[in-house]
Amino acid sequence: VSEEKKCPECPPEGSPAYMTTFGDLMSLLLTFFVLLISMANFEVVKFKIASESLQGAFGVLETFPTIAVHPFVRIPKHDGDEAKRKRSINDAKKVQQVLETKNLEDAVKVEVTEKGIAILLRDPVGFASGSADLKAQGEELISEISTIIKTNPNLKVRVEGHTDDVPLRTARFRSNWELSSARALSVVQLLSDKTGMNPANMSAVGYGEYKPLVPNTTIENRAKNRRIQIFVDYMDE
Repeated sequence: VSEEKKCPECPPEGSPAYMTTFGDLMSLLLTFFVLLISMANFEVVKFKIASESLQGAFGVLETFPTIAVHPFVRIPKHDGDEAKRKRSINDAKKVQQVLETKNLEDAVKVEVTEKGIAILLRDPVGFASGSADLKAQGEELISEISTIIKTNPNLKVRVEGHTDDVPLRTARFRSNWELSSARALSVVQLLSDKTGMNPANMSAVGYGEYKPLVPNTTIENRAKNRRIQIFVDYMDE
């Protein structure tokens, strides 16, 4: 009787066993990259170094395309931003010259912002205690500021009123909130009259004592918190 020939063992169906481990590794790496992207500040250089080091450690990743970080990079509008900044600096210098002429450098501050300029008027310059009527000195200063900014088209002006935390209740104003709002509106109205700006591009808001620059713990600090802030934003042409 002849012996039956044994059939060689057939290989198992499907992918090799090591592919399961390989697939798990790829899933973990993908999760790691998603975590990196979600926590990153998208600093391109650091991100590139980290990704290249991982590629060096895991040669299997070298065949994959490099992750594109360019969509997350902010591309400035060079021409528009540069022109806007020049206008901002020019107007800020003019306002500063007015302040120096009137010896108001300590009471009024001007600075260049990302969108334009910001002017801070402390309480003694603008208003008497508990009043929303501009003093003569404050009205004169606002008028000169109007002359400077009205030469620029496409402006937006926002005026904020702020007070200290001393409780207020008078026949005219029931709270610091109302007083700060009325003061901001007085400044906006004067700016509108002097510049002829479109009222749709002007706004007034009162924050009362709720947005102090410094804690209301001393007389000096309360004086710093009583203020008007004028934000002049230059819109794109």
